[in-house]
Amino acid sequence: MHVEIITSNADPDHGGFGTRVHGIISMFSEFSDVRVVLTDWFGGPRVPRVRYELVPRRNTLRTRLQRLQSYYGVRFEERDRRDPPDLVVVESPDLLGLHQYGPRVPMIFDEHNIYWNLLQYDLVNSPFFRTWLGRRRAIRRRLVPRVLERAKRFEIEAIRKSSRTLVTSETDRESILAECPDAEWKVRVLPNCVDAQRIPPLPDPAGSRHVLFVGDFGYGPNREAAEFVSRNLAPNLPDARFLLVGANPPAGVDRANVVVTGRVEDLMGILRDSAVCIAPLAHGSGTRIKILTYFAAARPVVATTKACEGLPVVDGRHLLIRDEPGEFRAAVQGLLENSSERRRLGMAGRELVESEFDWRVHVSKLRDLATEVIAGSRS
Repeated sequence: MHVEIITSNADPDHGGFGTRVHGIISMFSEFSDVRVVLTDWFGGPRVPRVRYELVPRRNTLRTRLQRLQSYYGVRFEERDRRDPPDLVVVESPDLLGLHQYGPRVPMIFDEHNIYWNLLQYDLVNSPFFRTWLGRRRAIRRRLVPRVLERAKRFEIEAIRKSSRTLVTSETDRESILAECPDAEWKVRVLPNCVDAQRIPPLPDPAGSRHVLFVGDFGYGPNREAAEFVSRNLAPNLPDARFLLVGANPPAGVDRANVVVTGRVEDLMGILRDSAVCIAPLAHGSGTRIKILTYFAAARPVVATTKACEGLPVVDGRHLLIRDEPGEFRAAVQGLLENSSERRRLGMAGRELVESEFDWRVHVSKLRDLATEVIAGSRS
């Protein structure tokens, strides 16, 4: 079996998107010959026996203006169509045009998020809306609703045209089927996974007062969460040290006990020194790989209901779920004072990852799906 995976990023150390893709590449490599086509981020560890190919995309004024038609890219350079694979996996609606082998090669569309929900928060960060013209209030008021609607139609059409669509949780599957119930038979759940062998369980850092939040702060819900840390947690927990770790560091969250690090090369080092990890998200979609990473490292977690969406977690057993600011704050403080409770939650989170969210658990499921899709296309 020959599989081509088209993605912008396959680096598990470069955000949740890359972590999911790296896991899917690892799964496919267990039973097939894999070629990865990368358009943007070419760093990070490589999966053994997998071929990686860089196919950069053009980003010009013309392509930015064309995105106003559907938000997603529709024009791509012609690729060499020799040596077609048996199956193509596309990791973003923005890259569908790089599958140029025609209908004889089936396509699995991997939905990391329900993007029509995500874009409600993130559309204004797209290239056009960051230009002088795109920042004008009148332009945004007129164009944003139209682009959102076009983007949603584009995404739904991609789901309908795919041989199968993967989603990260049953919650996301239900969201899709509410819009296109005719796709019920083809939308399958493949949860986000981490590599439990790359992220070992860490001992409790006795005496640490570090509280960690990891995320790309170019993403609207993560910026809101950073503001929550600065506005609600840090002032009321002056003895704690809050670490905001990730790309696109947020502005306006300065506090004496808030440290904004930007992206770090060694996340394990920061996890090792952190007593509590948090995910105070109020919006977004998909399942939070940051929580799975915390769990894998055996770190206790305080999170909102939204941050846990799609994960089979129980409040008080795997983590603490708190939505009201005062209760969230009290949960963080309680864990900082209680090392035995930190260890108990950390062990429960680690066990959940090992049993359900290590990519090795899902290899046979993905192999059966790929075999089914290829056999269906040939028949």
